[in-house]
Amino acid sequence: MAAINVILVKRPDTSKYYARWIDPVSLRERRKSTKTSIKRDAERFALKLEKELNEGTYFEQSNTKWSDFKERYETEVMPGFAPTSVDKAKLVFRHVDNFIKPNLLIQIDAAAISKMVKKLRSQGLEDVTIKGYLIYIRSALSWAHSIGLIPSIPKFPKFKRIREEKAMRGRPLCLEEFERMLAVVPDICGEEQAESWKFHLHGLWCSGLRLTESLDLYWDREDKLSIDLTGRRPMLRIRKESEKGNKDRLLPIVPEFAALLETVPEDERTGPVFNPLARKKRTERMLPSTISKQIADIGEKANIVVGDKGNIDKETGERKPRFASAHDLRRSFGERWSLKVMPDVLMLLMRHSDIDTTMKYYVGRNAQKAADVIWGADADSLYNSLYSHKSTKIPKTSQQD
Repeated sequence: MAAINVILVKRPDTSKYYARWIDPVSLRERRKSTKTSIKRDAERFALKLEKELNEGTYFEQSNTKWSDFKERYETEVMPGFAPTSVDKAKLVFRHVDNFIKPNLLIQIDAAAISKMVKKLRSQGLEDVTIKGYLIYIRSALSWAHSIGLIPSIPKFPKFKRIREEKAMRGRPLCLEEFERMLAVVPDICGEEQAESWKFHLHGLWCSGLRLTESLDLYWDREDKLSIDLTGRRPMLRIRKESEKGNKDRLLPIVPEFAALLETVPEDERTGPVFNPLARKKRTERMLPSTISKQIADIGEKANIVVGDKGNIDKETGERKPRFASAHDLRRSFGERWSLKVMPDVLMLLMRHSDIDTTMKYYVGRNAQKAADVIWGADADSLYNSLYSHKSTKIPKTSQQD
């Protein structure tokens, strides 16, 4: 392809210079204002433009509308996402609509993203959540750049490194706290509906299922998460469409969860395993977001505080403490079983996609509890009897040892 030559011209109705060249694809004349009437500056502009045109790096500001881009992204890219990722991406796009309010795609720049981060923080969202949102925005803008809709990917704000021990936003619950949650269920959910909610809470406590997984668990559907009782041991069959790891998997069930499932009569083992009931039935099943909110209300009613950074109180404007949620029940399961099984087995029970997540959130955090198990009452007594006095000598190792 012949080199593109850019020349300077002046229009009779303006004192400013224009750069002119022939588009090698359309063979039509193109013009661009240099925005200067000084010839030397205009020549520099023309040389830079000519270089970009010949190197293929020239980009004209896009007039792509943000609404058009969203529609295209949802039809061309999102079909490859897992259902939960589609929902998350759409949620992030709604935040962009609310806080940035862009007309054009190119208006989502570094300043606009920083402004959005500030507003999300003001609503009580933690940095770890906001960082997750920005991953979706960066991915969308990277795709836009790859197909030539924007000239570059904007810079994203940097976050302070989140300390490992504070990466978990809630905390595991002890048995006494879990029993307190069960005790207040009738107050929050109603006397008639209480048993369905208690059964669901027990399921979260002894299965380690995420809330959305538990609501997608069925007795008799092959296209959903399902209970498999055909083998030597009860198992959990997870379809890739319903699972965070996006893989078909057959995973073990712990005995306490299997015992809970056995309490359901065989003739009732149809449909969803967990279906907490609403006080007023408007639909066949409650929305996951509604169930999540109600479990959080149970945690608040039981006064189980798991952190100091909850939502902003609309009346006082002050930040409320974080109360126990559905995910804290999953954390409780993970901590209990981290002291009973090896990390690779715990990874299967928690359905993590890699061992690093298991080590970071459960195994690595339980060094002190592991020490308590090792240093049981007998070990403490032995240690105290041998080494409590300064005069006591440490026994020598025998030759046989």
